[in-house]
Amino acid sequence: MYSWRRPSISIGYFQEFPAQLAGKSEIVRRPTGGGLVYHGEDTTYTVVLPPDHRLCEMTTTDSYRAIHEAVAAAMGGDALISGHKAPIPRTGYECFQSPVPGDIVANGRKLAGAAQRRSKWGLLHQGAIAVKLSAQQLGKGFHQVLSVEFQPYEMPTELLAVAQRLASEKYATDAWNKRFA
Repeated sequence: MYSWRRPSISIGYFQEFPAQLAGKSEIVRRPTGGGLVYHGEDTTYTVVLPPDHRLCEMTTTDSYRAIHEAVAAAMGGDALISGHKAPIPRTGYECFQSPVPGDIVANGRKLAGAAQRRSKWGLLHQGAIAVKLSAQQLGKGFHQVLSVEFQPYEMPTELLAVAQRLASEKYATDAWNKRFA
C-alpha cells in the first residue's frame, strides 16, 4: 500500500499523455495498463508475485478476479465483483467511469479497479480503491480469501537506493511520462 504526497493522476502504460491536465496535477505513468486514475482520497496498492506463485499460474482474468475478491472482502458491505462491462459508454480517460469484469462495484458505482503486467519475472498488479482502507483491513481480506499473511518488510538500503535511482532517472522523466504526448 502506498499514498500520495498531494493529489495526483496516474495513467496507464499505453495511454496518451493528457496534456489538458498538465499543470493542474502531477501526472505519472504506471508500468501497467488501464485508464487515468485521480489519487488523493483513494487507497492504492501493488501486488508483486514471482513467476512460480499460484496466482501467476491462473489466467490474467482469473488472477485479477481473485485479488479483487480479497479487496472486496476487505471493503465489506455491498462490495461485489462485476461480472460484465458497464453499459455506460466511456466518455474519457478515467478508470472509474465504468467497470470491466472483475472490478469491484456497489450500488451502481465502480469502487476499485486495477491493471496487471506479466513477464518472465512474475506478475505486477496495481490497484486503486475509491475509499480509504487500512493495511489491517486489506490484510484481513487477503487472508480471508487468499490465505495470505501480510508481513512487515523493511527494504534493504541497497534496494532502496536502486528504487530511488529508478524513480529519478526513469519514472520521473518526461521520456517516460510523456512518451505518447
